Amino acid sequence: QELAGKLKGCQVKIAAKGGAGGKLFGAVTAKEISEQLKAQHDMELDSKKLVLAEPIKTFGAYTVKAKLGYEVSGTINVLVVEG
Repeated sequence: QELAGKLKGCQVKIAAKGGAGGKLFGAVTAKEISEQLKAQHDMELDSKKLVLAEPIKTFGAYTVKAKLGYEVSGTINVLVVEG
């Protein structure tokens, strides 16, 4: 629950390469979000605990749910920018 509280104010910025129309060349995966969370906020979170309904394929702001334990979940704000 402590981690859920820390995640609440967290914003992870991910730079991705994209083409015309704001579409990404690849997709932002849970693994990338997990790695950037550690790099930017020094928080360790297994990528398997992140719940992505579908891969992120366009620029913009997203809210990603994290399952942290039995009936404990948090959210991470993910901002995908051109980079």
